[in-house]
Amino acid sequence: MTFSQWLSHSSDTDFESLVRTRRDLLQPESPTIPSLAAAASSRIGVSRGIEALTSAQLDVFIDLAKSARTSADINVGENRHIDDTRAEVVLPRLRDLGLAWPSSETTWRIQSEAITLLPTSAAESARAHPWQAASELDSSIEAIPTTLIHNSERAAVAEVISSLRGLVDELASSPISRLTSGGISKRDVTRIGKTIDLGLEQTITLLLAAKSLRLIGVLDDPLDPQWTASDDAADVLEGDRAQLWAALMTSWLREPLDVTQLAAGASANERLTVLTSPKKSLFKGFSQSQPTMPLLRFTILEILHDIGHGSSRSAEWIHAQVLATRPLIPAHDFAMTEAILHTAGAFGLATTPLQNSEHFGPSRFGVLLAKGLRSAMSAQAAHDPSIAPVNFSLESLEVPTDVVDAVRLGLVDEVETVLIQSDLTAVATGPIEPRVHHILRRFAVVEARGQGTVYRIDATTIEASMQAGINAEDALAQLAEISAEALPSTLNFLVQNTASKLRRVQVAGARAVLVVDDPVDLDVILSDQAMLPAGLERLAPTVAVGQLGPERTMHLLESAEHHAMLHSPSGPVRKRKVITQAEPEVHLRKRARVDDAHLDDYIRILRSPGARAAPATSTDEPLGHMDRLREAAGAGQQVTITLADSHGKERLIDMLPATVNGGRVRGKVKTTGAEASLSIARIVSVDVVEEQS
Repeated sequence: MTFSQWLSHSSDTDFESLVRTRRDLLQPESPTIPSLAAAASSRIGVSRGIEALTSAQLDVFIDLAKSARTSADINVGENRHIDDTRAEVVLPRLRDLGLAWPSSETTWRIQSEAITLLPTSAAESARAHPWQAASELDSSIEAIPTTLIHNSERAAVAEVISSLRGLVDELASSPISRLTSGGISKRDVTRIGKTIDLGLEQTITLLLAAKSLRLIGVLDDPLDPQWTASDDAADVLEGDRAQLWAALMTSWLREPLDVTQLAAGASANERLTVLTSPKKSLFKGFSQSQPTMPLLRFTILEILHDIGHGSSRSAEWIHAQVLATRPLIPAHDFAMTEAILHTAGAFGLATTPLQNSEHFGPSRFGVLLAKGLRSAMSAQAAHDPSIAPVNFSLESLEVPTDVVDAVRLGLVDEVETVLIQSDLTAVATGPIEPRVHHILRRFAVVEARGQGTVYRIDATTIEASMQAGINAEDALAQLAEISAEALPSTLNFLVQNTASKLRRVQVAGARAVLVVDDPVDLDVILSDQAMLPAGLERLAPTVAVGQLGPERTMHLLESAEHHAMLHSPSGPVRKRKVITQAEPEVHLRKRARVDDAHLDDYIRILRSPGARAAPATSTDEPLGHMDRLREAAGAGQQVTITLADSHGKERLIDMLPATVNGGRVRGKVKTTGAEASLSIARIVSVDVVEEQS
């Protein structure tokens, strides 16, 4: 019995269960059994059904796929490679997903596309699958005090906002040249991380988020494009901190790249750069219909939510739950799960016990976020049933307003003064105000972050600020302005001692230079009393240098009626602007879906006699071709295929199809008796010959 025949003769309960589970297959413009069967049998339809399986269900389905390589009809009870007890539990789920169906009272069939999608070869069967790896897991549960959770989540939120501000501030003060690939090297990323006291992976995470939020961009300079802060970055960073945290979380949840691979490189011979899109996919194995990293982060947040507030589990146990829930997700590496857990802790979504940093539990913010995301996914599924059966939508990954309000209540006021101690450290007892942070960043580096921030002042930072044009008096005045107490004598000595060394050589600003064609013209200008404020000094018969700038000197020349012109470079100096790097906007045309209000009517139409399989006629679309070819292969019927070549010429082929998978039909050609493999995409029509071969 083919899939279309089973759909036509299945019970009302089984049919309704399939339709309600696979809402993504329903096509309002074609409410017929053949179109439903064709959509379920397509490669994308089978792939989405497989992605909804747990590891236990997937193991049974792989065993069925291995058996289907030798026989289309699978007798589950007599097959020694299939566990009867497990199959009895899993088969109803496979039937509801449209992956398997009973072909008789004792046998089952599966969709043929599953054979090529799943690891069914002998080589793949010889080794354990990633979700089957047996290991001793630490399944212990450790409690985390509520006070510790509240303190850690508030400190994490304050720290990540401070780190993001420091990162953008660092790029604003020290732009980084863009490589030919468009990104920046990990050497520069490491330098930034040391400056703001962050690890490599955390720095990469914040860089990707800053790019996504358009806080950093590239200078519009063809000679030297550099990554730097955007024009409106300061206004965004000085805004509502809770909204800034929410935007950061949304960007992280939707980020498609994995920081562990960006930090290590795709392979030993290929190094990846940051802030640029990889040329090829970083993930190997089963191709997901959903973005890998957002789905993985969402799954981990759900697992943390289920652990419960005040409890924690080991990272290995959480990773095992990820593989049990999403066994075919390409991110099987434990390092990816561990990196996401550490990032969730740094963002205030997870926390760890004091005595065991390898255990993770949800924070109050993490519980609220996971609960809100679940509700958003349910609402999105009701609005757009096409996200079934995985029930995951990238657009729904957004921080709910109740989480933003909870974060806002947990944040303390920003401090506007710091305590500068005699050991040359400046301590901010809470989240630091951006203006104060910018002043300290001129003379100090960040030594530690948290709910407060510790800055370290040394000779190197003071010297760098003075080389940028700040004298000793200005430096001490700016530090005294933000200091809660009088400046310590050690700081005064450090600043004055550094300034005394740098005063030996001073570089002044550019002065005006007069260049004339005739020395007599310069004599007239020098003898004019109106030009005395310019302080002109003759260096050569036709060259003089003044004490004023070019614009002021030009004004004196015009007032004294000396005709002159400003020297102009080859072209006008163009003000450089920052171009934020954003992904191109893509508009997707979504097909109309059957909503909940019309679902019962749609099921009634499908069950009507007019929607059942019609007599064998020519098809006009690839999904119909595949469904017709599968039915002919199962029934042993001969078909006449109209095939188009690369030039558009058509020819007829009489074939007895054997298998249809991987986008190709394989079978025996009647005229030659040879085996042939034809691409489904080149088939124009399929006509079933009434006489059986």
